[in-house]
Amino acid sequence: MVELLRERLPRDTVLVEETPSHRDALHARLPISGAGRFLTTGSGALGWGLPLAVGRALADGERVVCVVGDGSALYSVQALWTAARHGAPVTYLLLDNGGYGAVKALGRRIGITPVPGTEIDGIDFAALAGSFGCPADRVERPDDLPRALDRVLALGRDDGPLLLQIRVPADDSPAYEPWAR
Repeated sequence: MVELLRERLPRDTVLVEETPSHRDALHARLPISGAGRFLTTGSGALGWGLPLAVGRALADGERVVCVVGDGSALYSVQALWTAARHGAPVTYLLLDNGGYGAVKALGRRIGITPVPGTEIDGIDFAALAGSFGCPADRVERPDDLPRALDRVLALGRDDGPLLLQIRVPADDSPAYEPWAR
């Protein structure tokens, strides 16, 4: 998914990133095209990505792409309602690995396995977004991702929000390299 996004993301797109489990891969592979075009956090707080994308999009009407993890999205999913009500031009790419992958990685690091409460598989984020009035779609198979990405990345300023739920495999590798070994 990251490589496809790198190939297809229009230059100068404003990108909001809140994917703790996939942060290193995104930071290593996605180019930053200018000041204020890549928004992320330097701390471990969760839940700021969805609402930040709405605010950034409404600030000047520029389309924003927000790459967010399923766990992070659950902290502020109501931002989809705000995006829909205000017609915010946001494309949400929700990476669904079925759990709080970063929390699991931290648990493994300190010897806690399994980490209770980290499995969140089975949430239909596309349906949830739709219930907030935010159009949504889902990609389950890798072969369907290129076409889906092309469609959602072509949306413009006047197209309003859209959420694309992308199923990605769970990963038990250490997060936050190199200190997580």
